[in-house]
Order: sequence, then C-alpha cells, then structure tokens
Amino acid sequence: MSQGKLHYHFLGICGTAMAPVAIALHSRGNVVTGSDGACYPPMSRILREAGLTTREGYSPGNLPPDGIVVVGNALSRGNPELEAALDRNLPLVTLPDLVATEFLRGKRSLVIAGTHGKTTTTALVAHILRSLGRNPGWLVGGSSLDLPRSCAYDVGGEFVIEGDEYDTAWFDKRPKFLHYRPFHAILTSLEFDHSDIYPDITALESAFRRFAGLLPRSGRLVFCSDDLRLGRVVEAAHATPVAYGYGESADYRLCDPLVTAAGSSAILRHPDGRELRLQTCVPGRHNLLNATAALALVEAVGVDPESALGPIALFNGVERRLTHIPTGNGIALYDDFAHHPSAIRATLETLRSLHPKRPLWALVEPRSNTMVRRFFQHELAAALSIADRVFVAPLHREEQLPPDDRLDRTQLAADLASAGSSAFIASNLDDLEQGVTTDCPPDGIVVLLSNGSFGGLRDKLAQSLGRPANHHRSGVDL
Repeated sequence: MSQGKLHYHFLGICGTAMAPVAIALHSRGNVVTGSDGACYPPMSRILREAGLTTREGYSPGNLPPDGIVVVGNALSRGNPELEAALDRNLPLVTLPDLVATEFLRGKRSLVIAGTHGKTTTTALVAHILRSLGRNPGWLVGGSSLDLPRSCAYDVGGEFVIEGDEYDTAWFDKRPKFLHYRPFHAILTSLEFDHSDIYPDITALESAFRRFAGLLPRSGRLVFCSDDLRLGRVVEAAHATPVAYGYGESADYRLCDPLVTAAGSSAILRHPDGRELRLQTCVPGRHNLLNATAALALVEAVGVDPESALGPIALFNGVERRLTHIPTGNGIALYDDFAHHPSAIRATLETLRSLHPKRPLWALVEPRSNTMVRRFFQHELAAALSIADRVFVAPLHREEQLPPDDRLDRTQLAADLASAGSSAFIASNLDDLEQGVTTDCPPDGIVVLLSNGSFGGLRDKLAQSLGRPANHHRSGVDL
C-alpha cells in the first residue's frame, strides 16, 4: 500500500464498501472526508466511531481544495458535488480502482461473488484466516460481528474481498469484481438482479463468465453446484472448479442439515472421503452453504479443513443478517437485509423453522431497482406467503417509475390472500408502524426486510412494540 499521506474525499461515503475503505485509509494517517445523500446505520455509526467527518447532502462547499475524489457508483452527472469536482479538475478515482491500487498489489486476492451470501461468506473467510494467524487483509461490504473493522490491510499474503457485480461508476460500466484480480474465488449463486444495469439474466450470466475467466490456471473456483446457472459460468474458467452444495454432484457435500435457535449443523462429506461435523452459531440452511464455501476456499490457501471448523463454529455473522433486536417483551424483532425473493424466502424459512408455532409477521420495503418493478411480482408473493401477515411499505422512488412498470402492491396482497397470508398495504411508514404496534400478538415474530434504512423503523419498533396503541391507519387491509 502506498505510504504517502493524501486527502481523499468520498462521494457516497456511506456505501457498504465505501465506508470501510474510507476508514482504512483514515487509519493509515490520510485525511478522509466525505458526503452522502442519506446517512443511516450501520455505516453512519461506523464512520462516526472512526472519527471521520461526513456531510449529509451534496454541495460544492464540501469538496477539499485539493486531493483525490473517490466517486461512488450511485453518483451520476448532475450531482452538484461531482460537477464542482469536474469543474475544478480534481482527480477522480473509482472505488474498485482505488482498492486494486491500494490494497491488492502484491497480495493473493480471494474474491467472493454471487447474488446472495457474499457479504457473510467474505466475513467468514476473513474470520477463519485471521483466527488461524494468517493475518489477511479484507474488505467486507457490511458490518462484521467478528472482525474489528470492515476493511483492513495486513501483512499476510491473502486479501479477502467481496466481489460486487454492480457497475463501477457512471464512466466505467464494468462490474466491480472485474477490477479485483481474483486468484481464488467463490461463486455463491446467480439470479437476476440489478435491473438498472442488466437487461436480463443472460447479460448477468455473461458478466459472471467474464469474472470466472480472470482466474489463473493455478487458482480454485469454488461454486455452488445446486445453482444450475453457475455450472454454465464455470465453463469459462481456466482455474480448477470445485463444487459444493446439498446435491450429489458436489465435491463438498452437505448432508443431514439441522437448524435450531442455537445455530445450524450438518455432516460435510469432504472430497477425500472424510466426514466432518460442520457447526455454525448462525441459523439457516443457507448459512451452512456459506460455511462450506468458505472452508473449500481456505483449503486452497493451505488451511487444513478440520482446523477451520473451530473458527466456523464461533462465527457470529454480519449485522442486519437476521439480527435480533431486543424489545423488552415477548415479541421477537429481527432486522434483515433480504431484498430479493430468494433471500426473503431463506430468511422466512429460517424464522419459521426456529419458531414453528408463533405468528410470523414480515415487513417488506420494496427498495432495490429490481424489487420496485414487476420482475418478481409472483416470486415475491410466493416467498412472502411463508409469513402469516405481511406489511408492504410504499415503493422507493415510486414517482420515478412508469405506472405499468411498478410492482403492483394490490396484486401482491391479493396473491398473498390466496396463499393464506393476510397483507396490509401501508400508505406511509407511520401507518405501517402503527399497524404493527397495534395488532402484533404478544408472542409474535416480526422481521424487517429491506436493503435500506426502512425509514428508521427498526429503532422505532424496538421502542414501541411493547406499548399498546390504538391509532387510525390509512393503509388498506386485505
């Protein structure tokens, strides 16, 4: 990593990858500032605790007189701070290029990619290597409960990095993960997402094939063989493909999974014939897959698989991945980042298995560029129907969507009713909060599903769920 002390100014500093990198550069003595259109936990809290100065809202006055401007991929032409940076001829750099230059040079890059599970799996790989004294560097696009920070540069030979398939910047439309010089990699899953970037699943699959083709022949490409699309992706790889999953074709095969409130466990059949007892303290069949992928990857850098079992068993996960929020009474409140039907299904199935006899309520905020549209109209209803009652928040940036393109919340509620689940279509978040607070049974399970802040609903519900309320609601009950 370069040793000169510089001033970095981040546009979009509260992004899940931007904030950790900003903190890492700050920890090395650089001056780091930044702006964002919306600052919310956990990244706003992490930045504040690190002592970084951030501004909410974009203004030319936020820019330093000189220094390097790091441009987040959410920024586009017309942003007042970006336009001022261009007018002043300040040097611009994208986050992936900055990471490649400052963190990956001289390191063996271990990249974890996929539609689902990449943040948790990245944190777990870094946790295993760190626990075993390998001193890896890492970049996790979330707040890990086991790592001291979300980005670190250390003296070891490996750098563990979450590989996002989203584009790099307004002037660089390549997927971020193509910048990360993968030596070994994991592909967890491949489903359609990011409809603002990819027109269809074929285009997304093509991006993953390009990524797979970057690995050297001496690398290992770990992939979930339960996902048929990934089987086509690995055909483009020159590295050694290694399969994991529940199916018989997996090299690392999971058998007899058990999910309890204390975590998850399974028998893992190793390629050499051994049977290992895999245990985690994070619940869910999907987390057993994440743990298996991590074990297969660290074995590629010389870690004995049995020595990895201990760190895996002690792994606590990542914030906002089925995070339990205390309410002070019998109601169990969870916060989860799920924002795709498959991830929502995995979360709700896990909660249903943990609490089979308790009423399960799901609060969903259609927020991502794909979820606010009709792409997953029926798939979303099928996933949410696992819950007994569903509260649907207003669509994020609804006014920017053509009416015929929007997720039809009324149809969603009707489909849920047909499947045996009731739904409440909220006119606003206040009504949603009041509906939950007023009617939630004393033994209810409530889970928030959003990849955004959900308007601060998590903290509001943590305070209000224990208090009786009878408020007028202007939403529609179906």
